[in-house]
Amino acid sequence: MKSKNCKNIAIFGAGGFIGSHLVKKLLSDSQSFNIICLDITDKKIKKLIPSKEINFIFCDIKVDSCLINDIIQNSDIVIDLVAYANPIIYLDKPIEVVELNLFNNLKLVDYCMKYQKYLIQFSTCEVYGKSGGNLSPFKEEETDLILGPICNHRWIYSCAKQLLERIIHARGMRGELEYTIIRPFNFIGPEMDYLVYSKNDGTPRVFPHFMSSLLYNHPIYVVDGGNNRRTFTYIEDAINAVIIILKNLDKTRNQIINIGSPENDISIKGLAYKMKEIYALITGTKSDIPIIDIPSDKFYGVGYEDCDLRIPDISKLKKLSWEPKYNLDDTLRKSIEYYLLEGEGVIKYQ
Repeated sequence: MKSKNCKNIAIFGAGGFIGSHLVKKLLSDSQSFNIICLDITDKKIKKLIPSKEINFIFCDIKVDSCLINDIIQNSDIVIDLVAYANPIIYLDKPIEVVELNLFNNLKLVDYCMKYQKYLIQFSTCEVYGKSGGNLSPFKEEETDLILGPICNHRWIYSCAKQLLERIIHARGMRGELEYTIIRPFNFIGPEMDYLVYSKNDGTPRVFPHFMSSLLYNHPIYVVDGGNNRRTFTYIEDAINAVIIILKNLDKTRNQIINIGSPENDISIKGLAYKMKEIYALITGTKSDIPIIDIPSDKFYGVGYEDCDLRIPDISKLKKLSWEPKYNLDDTLRKSIEYYLLEGEGVIKYQ
């Protein structure tokens, strides 16, 4: 039996990469939380979590206002993971990105205010934009947020997320909302995005794109030389950080929190070579797949621009006794092994 203090948590976007892993972790602590999962798909949840304990409701925040009202009214904590989060979409559908990532997400903010519910809002490390004159690591309350020109629509995602953060912050200053904003730094692991069997199957984010190349013998394309840098965080580390935040809302109330692995910094070109190396170690088969430089306008289209680096300051989480456990090699090895042994890539390696 669950305790009388068991919290009702509504997770919007529960069917996505982060959401499905979070649900799985929360189910292991079912004495503390009643979980309601909402999304437009349950595919990843069904794959990862074959459990009768899941209360899944199909919900599209763009249209299901009455459902959202009822769910939030009966929840204690609302976790919002709903977003378009893929650079190709920012260029192909910039208006849709703003509508979902800002205006539709504001509906959840408004209902949390109306019913005085605690909001955990997932944002993005992309709000930091270019490093400009900033020194890394990036600090939540100090680092400037520097974006590119309007004609480069890559920044529309960052801009929408940043404005959402600013509105939430302003509501908090007025005493109208209690919240924690999370800025994820490149989480990777099992069930991320999708694999690309052929060039017509889409353009996922960098890890699944490179993983697809290794599995299905495509060239690995690095955009504009692959000199931009990222810090990759294994999903297990990331979810453990979210759980710590959930259990310490009194210490993270009305704050912005970076979640990332500062030591796992690597260039995108370096990532390509390292993934080839780890793939060869796991399979015993050296890959002869070429790594090819490609201009961004040819790969993504006109209007692409990139963040040059993303290194988080994680001082806030360290004070809550969290630090990432997985270094870069372990993060990549565990992620690659999943696709070779358990995921869609099982056809490639036994």
